[in-house]
Amino acid sequence: MIHGVAYNSIDFSQPYILRGTNQQTNDNLIWQPPTYKAFGAGPVASATLRLPGMGLGYFALHNRSGSASVIGIGVRIPNYLWIAGQWTDATTTFTDDTTDAQDADTNDFALETTTNNDGYVIACRVPFNAVSINVSTASVDAVSVARAVRFSDSAGTGWQTADANLFQQTASATNYATGENVVVFAPPIDWGKSSSLATGLPDGHYAMNVRATDAPGTTAGLAKAIEVYRLYFLQEAVADNSTLVEEFSGREFVMAQDDRGGSGLIYGDALVALFGTANDQNRGTVQVRAI
Repeated sequence: MIHGVAYNSIDFSQPYILRGTNQQTNDNLIWQPPTYKAFGAGPVASATLRLPGMGLGYFALHNRSGSASVIGIGVRIPNYLWIAGQWTDATTTFTDDTTDAQDADTNDFALETTTNNDGYVIACRVPFNAVSINVSTASVDAVSVARAVRFSDSAGTGWQTADANLFQQTASATNYATGENVVVFAPPIDWGKSSSLATGLPDGHYAMNVRATDAPGTTAGLAKAIEVYRLYFLQEAVADNSTLVEEFSGREFVMAQDDRGGSGLIYGDALVALFGTANDQNRGTVQVRAI
């Protein structure tokens, strides 16, 4: 940590992978920056906003799940920066359903259909590398299912497969179960912003597509709510009872500082942690402040 800088020191335990079933609420977050009041030109026009971005002076994440697990720490990306909707593969069409992804109504966001290669798209103005989904209707298939992840390519005009980028993908080859399902990956270095990528999909977004390449034959999965994140220091296969620690040697790590376009955009409205194997014994210690 930086000497003389005031941090919020927080100890916590976390019983779920990333957000459990708390998506689109402010419940059970590790920490949020303070709010401020912004005033417009009119005499009564105002909004309560949250200071964007966070600085870490120290963190320690202790895996007590009973098995090796992927671990990381980062920020929740504010809703105004991302959109989501359904993907229809036969017509290469994106149908915007952001409102349903960002509310907490049960069964109003379709994750797939019973047709092969349909699925969903998350598209964000800044790079992200984790998605947490609260599945409210499980998929049903008597034999097998398969789901593939891909990203907008460097030109933003086509799709590229995830290859070895994935750290964790719930239900990649099984039915969606109710509750938290996650996709966690390393952001591709050649990830380009959408540019006439698909019918209905706006330009200028980092896009991720999850398709049911072998779709469920009976019931397609439905979601209640989704959240999007930028995680850092992701470490695969952290052994049980081992700790991922970073002291930053007297400096500070500013999370979510740039959108790769050189704008210096700072974002992030809450501090979150990933424990790839859920267990109520997983714990952490952080020193964090608003920037």
